[in-house]
Amino acid sequence: MKQTLLLTIFLFTSLMLSAQYSQQAFDPGFDRTYSVDPELKIYPNPATDFISLSHNEGIERLVIYNLVGRKMKSFNVREGGKYQVSDMPKGMYLVQLLGERDKIITTQRLHKQ
Repeated sequence: MKQTLLLTIFLFTSLMLSAQYSQQAFDPGFDRTYSVDPELKIYPNPATDFISLSHNEGIERLVIYNLVGRKMKSFNVREGGKYQVSDMPKGMYLVQLLGERDKIITTQRLHKQ
């Protein structure tokens, strides 16, 4: 069981790292490739109480998943918004930033302390 979980985490993290370095996000629903803004960051990381976006231009929703893929939280993005994560357990998470029509803009790792 532990080996399977560790292997899953390793593979999932490897895929996320390769996607992060590609600088491109692909939306199969519209068959177009979109450039990802390299300045778009989630901060503070590691987080304790809340997270924010460096800028939210073109971002409509923020969705947090655990490493198993379970949706933990979802937020509608607003100008200057702070998104509460204090009630989440410590650990690693994946944060998906979505644009219009739930187009995936980017996925970033988040360490919650």
